[in-house]
Amino acid sequence: MSRILKESFRKALWVILLCALQASSSIYSSQFLNLDSIAKETDTNHFFGVFRFESMDYIRKLPESENLNRQQYFSTRLGVITHQAQKLYGFGMDLQAGKFNFGTSNYSVQEIYGYYQLDNDFKFYGGRKKFDWSTLDSYWKTSFWQPNYAIDYLRPEEQGLFGAFFEYHKPEFHFVTFTTPVFIPNMGVDVREESGALVSDSRWFRQPSDKYDFNGRIKSLTYTLNVPEIRNLVSKPGAGLNVGVGSEESGFWINQSVGYKPVNDLILKRQGFAEASEKVVNVSVSPDVTYHSIYSVDMGFVGKGRRFLISYLEDSPKDKNPEEGWVIQRLNPVKVYSLMAEKDFESEIIKNLKTQLGYIKVYGGDIYDVDSAGNKDSFTLFDERLKFYNAVLFKFQGHIFSLFRKSILTKVSYLRDFDQMGSLLNTELQYFPVKNWAVLIGGDFISVDVENNSSKFLNQYRANDRVYGGVNYVF
Repeated sequence: MSRILKESFRKALWVILLCALQASSSIYSSQFLNLDSIAKETDTNHFFGVFRFESMDYIRKLPESENLNRQQYFSTRLGVITHQAQKLYGFGMDLQAGKFNFGTSNYSVQEIYGYYQLDNDFKFYGGRKKFDWSTLDSYWKTSFWQPNYAIDYLRPEEQGLFGAFFEYHKPEFHFVTFTTPVFIPNMGVDVREESGALVSDSRWFRQPSDKYDFNGRIKSLTYTLNVPEIRNLVSKPGAGLNVGVGSEESGFWINQSVGYKPVNDLILKRQGFAEASEKVVNVSVSPDVTYHSIYSVDMGFVGKGRRFLISYLEDSPKDKNPEEGWVIQRLNPVKVYSLMAEKDFESEIIKNLKTQLGYIKVYGGDIYDVDSAGNKDSFTLFDERLKFYNAVLFKFQGHIFSLFRKSILTKVSYLRDFDQMGSLLNTELQYFPVKNWAVLIGGDFISVDVENNSSKFLNQYRANDRVYGGVNYVF
């Protein structure tokens, strides 16, 4: 039994480790965010669900992984929110599960919580819950505040923090306090160890380098995971405070958050190999946790059919030195600025058209490795915390076309990164032949102006252009 438990822990750590290796901040066109609020609750009991089946065909084939060139995926998402003014308690949950045709399964708990209502303005929550910590963080999927679940880097899903929350809410003022003894990091695709290499049944996994040039001598690298005690990873407390002033429905508003909590991406430490004389060197890699202080502020204006928002976020990671003989990742602080605008359009031809324009600029955020004395190491597995540092994003969605008098929902998202000199285009059409059923087709296209060996996000995944089709049932 202990061996089985250890293997289960090991598999879970590989999943967590992948997100530490390659955290995602990419954008998916179906995630259309209202800039005035990202986590509104309904005033009545509410049950919702989505069943989705899709077949996906990647344009560029991988001869060594034929099962990843064409994939079928079935997923379900179920949620419930209970809220009645006359009741003092309730609960909510938002769960996801999916399975690929080649056998890989995945599960996600975005929210699961209970609450007790002290009066009309005060609520106490316990569990995993989303709150409006930072619109910048939610819009760009940077996961500074709330962690992401990303088995597909073009479809990251934001998840709530886990802990105890105390909320006071008035129409023109609100605050939330948060504390937790438990840390749940970013989660990603399943990774396993085979013959000294890290492998995965996913096109979104990139293996760390298996070669290293040490003083003109090329060394081959193999990898193993040094499994820590699970409690040493998850038993990490944190706390945060959010304060908002102004109406979310109209006029000016401001939302500020401050916290001290674990960084959602696990950092990596490894045994140093620079002194090794062997041609084949085994690198022992172990996930670890570091903290950061974080501050964010959103300032916005909501008018009739339009919204404007300016956001700022900064963090200061805590430096951590490893034990003798190991090196560890050191995260440089970031300062993130963002501008966003949203405009609604309505006409006899175009129904409920929403457009958004956003810009993000990031300063800092690089990664390097240090030894036990704090000296910079000559090798690092990954060198950036984020995937986009200087990018503009344009989105629109609406019922622009119709077929047999049935509307077609069109979703388009275009991102241009000026530092990477590359683009990401997401498109999707949803046709509703009958109520609650949608037939969908779409495509995701990644391009760079010049292809090279850069480790930047768009260049790394430029071979993952794809088209897909499927059906949705929503209830």
